[in-house]
Amino acid sequence: MTSAGLPFTPPAVALTQELRWVLGRAFGPTQGPWRGALDGAEALRLAGALCLADRIGARVAPPPLLAELGREAALSLSAGRLATMARMRRLIALIPDLASLAAAEGVPVVLVKFAGLHAGGHLAEGARSASDLDLLLRPDDATRAFETLRGRGWLVSEVMTADHHLPPLLDDKGRLVELHTHLPGLAVPGTRRFAGFDALLDAGALEPAPGLGPYVHLLRRAPMVAHLVAHGLAHHGGADAYPVTRMLGDVIDLLPGRLEAGLGEAREWMSGVSAAEVEAVATLCEALENGALEGMDTVNGGRPAELLLRHVLAGALDPGYRSGLVVAHVLRPLTDEPRWWKMLKTVRRAAFPPRAQLAARMGGASRGGRLRRRLAHAAAFAGHVSRLALNAIRGHPS
Repeated sequence: MTSAGLPFTPPAVALTQELRWVLGRAFGPTQGPWRGALDGAEALRLAGALCLADRIGARVAPPPLLAELGREAALSLSAGRLATMARMRRLIALIPDLASLAAAEGVPVVLVKFAGLHAGGHLAEGARSASDLDLLLRPDDATRAFETLRGRGWLVSEVMTADHHLPPLLDDKGRLVELHTHLPGLAVPGTRRFAGFDALLDAGALEPAPGLGPYVHLLRRAPMVAHLVAHGLAHHGGADAYPVTRMLGDVIDLLPGRLEAGLGEAREWMSGVSAAEVEAVATLCEALENGALEGMDTVNGGRPAELLLRHVLAGALDPGYRSGLVVAHVLRPLTDEPRWWKMLKTVRRAAFPPRAQLAARMGGASRGGRLRRRLAHAAAFAGHVSRLALNAIRGHPS
């Protein structure tokens, strides 16, 4: 832990008028015009960098957007949201098909992250994007479902696999599905191991997914919030393409008007997230929801919520800080195993990916081709690690 009991020490970030607009329109009250001069192009750039443009477009009507951003920026934001809506509709259309497969195979599943938020009715259309659908299954059922989908023509994606889910699968329309065997950061109260299907079922943490039949479940609100916070803050934490702002929006949408109480209930389900981090999330989300950032000092302030906001902003806007987060993420992985063992497995998967993954990425089937792929990957991996280390040193990460 570092400042204020948080596992990061972000650099100062000035809250410009454009940053205030992005945060205010993405999370705060939307009634009334925005006060103050605004550079529309810069506001749009920041909204994109923070992955909040779609959320703003879903919350703010076109006339205020035109007035505040100017015609070109407002039209660009709206066009981007329409593209997101089209992609998400294609992805969402897969959920009933997966529910039918679960029923046909007699395999119970839990929809998590985007899929669970959508099925639970918590998302405004086009407000949140996702790259895939995530399902939690028993380990044997996950293997069975994986082979069934492969038999129907789904392809193994080249995306790096992890120890909590099987290799992602890709259908003929380019839609990705991940079959999880447990959920990192989510643990049944009083236990240490990350929870799988049976542990959650036995703990009463599951409920039926409306309209999707008896084999499809959702997490109840407290464990759903716990998983979203752990996933966004501890599992990813700004170290990759998954934005921390997405987690903040999910929590606000799940707990409107009752953030402190709701996060208190969720806290007992979290593993790998400190009490200081939960406090920071609650305080920052309340400030964002109420449009009350005036008291936030993101330059010199050292309170948990201020440091979390700096972390969120710097992780998206400061390449040096983000590179440092990647290094810190490798050194401090979210795990229910000894940290050294988790780190060793992560490095091994990165340095020596499965043969099928290398073939999908680089091509070639002969023995000589396999050797060339291994050597090419080793060179690329060494270069990537060297760049990360150099950026981390230059960026003075925590």
